[in-house]
Amino acid sequence: MINPQQENARMLASLIGVNEDEAAERLDRTVLITSASDEKSQSWASEICALLERTINVTFVPSNDAVVELVVGDVEARATVLHLYGSIDRQKAVIDAEPVSVSNSSPHGLFAAIAACQVAAATLSKAIDSQGIPATALPLTIRLTDLGITESALETSLNLEDAVLIGAGAVGHGFVRALRHVHAKGLMPIVDPKKVGGGNLNRCLYLQEADVGVDKAVALTRNAQADLQSVTLQPFVGDFHEYVALNGMQHTVMVTVDSRRVRRSIQAEVPGRVFDASTTDIRSVVVHSHELPTDRACLSCIYKHVDLENVRERAIADGLGIDIAMVKENLITPAAATLIALRYPEHPTSAFVGMAYDSLFKQLCAEQALSTPEGRQVLAPFAFVSNLAGALIVLEMLRSKAGLAATNYWQVDPWGRPIDRLRTLRYRIADCEFCSRPHVRDFVDQIWGASPPKPI
Repeated sequence: MINPQQENARMLASLIGVNEDEAAERLDRTVLITSASDEKSQSWASEICALLERTINVTFVPSNDAVVELVVGDVEARATVLHLYGSIDRQKAVIDAEPVSVSNSSPHGLFAAIAACQVAAATLSKAIDSQGIPATALPLTIRLTDLGITESALETSLNLEDAVLIGAGAVGHGFVRALRHVHAKGLMPIVDPKKVGGGNLNRCLYLQEADVGVDKAVALTRNAQADLQSVTLQPFVGDFHEYVALNGMQHTVMVTVDSRRVRRSIQAEVPGRVFDASTTDIRSVVVHSHELPTDRACLSCIYKHVDLENVRERAIADGLGIDIAMVKENLITPAAATLIALRYPEHPTSAFVGMAYDSLFKQLCAEQALSTPEGRQVLAPFAFVSNLAGALIVLEMLRSKAGLAATNYWQVDPWGRPIDRLRTLRYRIADCEFCSRPHVRDFVDQIWGASPPKPI
């Protein structure tokens, strides 16, 4: 079974063009974190550590193994290695190669969580120091205004009573962790049909080794609930189609799945309001939102079918010895598992049932049971990328509630400063498989035009 170290090594190997053993060696680096004693610095250092330690080694005790020291707050460095200095206040966060000075004011928790992702990126970049890894230009200053939100909007309350989180993977974990920092309340179902795999631990911050094999929705609900005093999490083991069949059409969904096809299938269930985020390996995060009825882009417009999907699905089908139609079903059925077991008899048939095809394909690539360049298309990002994506969904929900969301699409560089002016407004595409159909538009107008989604 693939483990977190293999997951990270495969990602790095594909980026810098080395084999996985060499990539693993480069990730076996240690970062020393030195934090000032004030509560603000201690809290932020803990947030940064949580993101980094799923990818490289982190210590708070001086060590000869450390290659980079991250100094958080107003405190002296303790080691004679490369230094990075990070500080944060209510309006800005700064990371630089020289000591930085900010005010004594404390940041909002969500702002600190988002900024921690960029600090983790800069630290990882310096620790690995390899061509192919995006370089963070220093000094890097992230201002609250870069996020397109005001201090008052950060205090807006979110009612999740009519909202559903779809996906209990890494971006879903980032979303739930970000909820810790805002005024959220209500009963929030978490919908996911998959089980936790060994590779998930490299980026899902609520998971531990004991969770491997547990339903993802159950594990996230169980492990995260203590962090949310006013939100009750409720697991649903199944896909969104099954959830809608039992509970009816949904007013608001937060979409954190990792498949273009699954996003289009979610759109086909006609949710009234969508907040969505996705990652492109480690290079970018995309945030999208819309509310029906609308002439703006829906999920199927943003994630329209591309030829690369066919290439990957064909590679998976050929590698597993099954028909491509089975791959399009997303999860492995007992019939498909029987066929796969004929090719891989060292694995019991029962081990395949219920797995996502992408997950099994990725696992077998890691075990070198099969080798194909399309394996790179299912590589998972580092922890700070996924968690940034999840936090930005919460940000967009607050912006929407505060009346600040005039656009519906934002692409963010996890290794640099978020740029608010890069937000754009995307409209419906002419050949969208969902919203270009007149009968679909009539149905949407009938359902959501007469009874718009309830405020969040």
